[in-house]
Amino acid sequence: MIISGRLSKPLKVKKNANSLQHASTKTSERKSQNEKGTEVIFHVFIGAFRMTSSKTDRLNNNIKKNDRPASDKPYSIFTVPMGHSNSYLIVSGGRGILVDAGSTSKIKNLRTALEKNNLSFSDIVLIVLTHTHYDHVSCLAEIKERSGAKVLVHAADKKYLEKGMTPFPRGTMWFSKIISGIGKTLLVSKSKYPPVSPEIAIRGKYDLGKYIPGAKVIPTPGHTAGSISLVIKNEAAFVGDALFNIIPGTVFPPFANDVPELLKSWEKLIATGCITFYPSHGKSFPLQKLKDSYEKEKEEK
Repeated sequence: MIISGRLSKPLKVKKNANSLQHASTKTSERKSQNEKGTEVIFHVFIGAFRMTSSKTDRLNNNIKKNDRPASDKPYSIFTVPMGHSNSYLIVSGGRGILVDAGSTSKIKNLRTALEKNNLSFSDIVLIVLTHTHYDHVSCLAEIKERSGAKVLVHAADKKYLEKGMTPFPRGTMWFSKIISGIGKTLLVSKSKYPPVSPEIAIRGKYDLGKYIPGAKVIPTPGHTAGSISLVIKNEAAFVGDALFNIIPGTVFPPFANDVPELLKSWEKLIATGCITFYPSHGKSFPLQKLKDSYEKEKEEK
């Protein structure tokens, strides 16, 4: 049988089309595998900084009361595990001030902390963001919607918060440089979160005395340009990622965009004379540990 050119060409084209489709499918599969592999590496590293459990049956143990109100200390501090980082609920005068808003799907942890204090979401009147990386703000939009609370952020981070994406920070150590490189290239989507428009954008010190007696917010740049800390007299400082209490022997963060600026912020924090420092990663620690870490970093620089 003679097969005409008109019949043979379509057969050949069909074969080529199938080959191209098969090759395209294999390429997509390889790309998907690479992305999944990269994401696994990312979470293996980031898991080293996850200090809190997300299991419901351990929730009551994770939400800890750090301080008890006294006649000269009219507030209570609660550590609330919110995924990859800590949030802090400060209760004063029957109202809640929340420091950072944690990761998506962890709002149940905050609800538990509120219920332990006979409070509801509507009792949260202010949310202070130490900075706007995804692990600190991913649950913000939902918390704000439920509470109606005002949001306070530094002006340098306001544009990121409104956009719903903050660039991944630079690594300061070999392993965090790997994480940073991955985060800036293949895992950009991990830096995204629901955008929020803040009511308060500060540039310098900001008094919070009407919420907590003797409280204020101070700029502490270095981790990011818009990093801030909430300071209560010379008693407590909530420092976000300016300090990490994860690595033995130091509170130096594995991520910081500007290390010289960070060390200047450390000087500010030391000058507050605060007894206890509350980082977003790791447990609270005393002033002396910060002083020791500062001296160590200055010697190495």
